[in-house]
Amino acid sequence: MDPTRPLVFAGARYANCRDAIHDYQIAQGARHGGAFDHMSIAVLAKDARGDLQVERHGSWARDLALRGAMLGAALLVVAPSVGIATVAACGGLAGPGGIAAHLRHTIPKDTLEEISQLLESGASSLVLVAIDRKGIEISPLLEQAEKAVVVETKTGDLDAAFYGALKSAKLFI
Repeated sequence: MDPTRPLVFAGARYANCRDAIHDYQIAQGARHGGAFDHMSIAVLAKDARGDLQVERHGSWARDLALRGAMLGAALLVVAPSVGIATVAACGGLAGPGGIAAHLRHTIPKDTLEEISQLLESGASSLVLVAIDRKGIEISPLLEQAEKAVVVETKTGDLDAAFYGALKSAKLFI
């Protein structure tokens, strides 16, 4: 993967799950139009105890191995308890953990903390990661959000982060 490709990481807060699902569907519709080939998105909602849970998710990537790993990594970085449960259900922490470490290195810590607090502060929230898109293309998709944080960076060497972590865990030879 070309390390100069743009990567957008976004988090948004919603008053209710219906609004978050609306924006999830908007983003999914944009992807079906062919504009977003590498995108992972999740709607999070609070359960009866107030803990975030994945309500709905989708991940689309040309590289099949990266599909779940991108979403799992994003959640590990901004909603660790949800991220751990997600990646455990999808087969393990190694690959997503490598990407999560890469995201922590690439995106400023205060921005990740702001997104994390945003996700916790609403009744429902949305996390989105897109490759080969600009922030100005993602922001309009979050039309129902009370507040959104959209950060644009470069992918860096995601392949090395992902496959290096798998190799270190001796899961991929």
